[in-house]
Amino acid sequence: MLSHAENLLNKFDEAANLFVNSIYTEFIFSIKDVDRRKNENTFQLWTKKYTDKLRQILEGKALEYIAINRNLPTIDWFHKKLVYMIRVHIQEFSYRAEYA
Repeated sequence: MLSHAENLLNKFDEAANLFVNSIYTEFIFSIKDVDRRKNENTFQLWTKKYTDKLRQILEGKALEYIAINRNLPTIDWFHKKLVYMIRVHIQEFSYRAEYA
């Protein structure tokens, strides 16, 4: 049986996956007319814009989870896990964007 904190982390992970997919869809739409061979700099600027947008959304959601659940006995561990999960989701987005 999962602890309350582990259930919260699973919910955060599910929400984060939805955000990654949503932002990636927006990103793909934004770069559809960019020729990477001619405009790699433009592609990188779009990548940075959407990576920053995703980071802001995920960090905001993590802060909500922390604020609502600050009475968790393992709040420090919970916070560290959220930071790690954000990093993983940002890496996933970056990897997908690189090969778009």
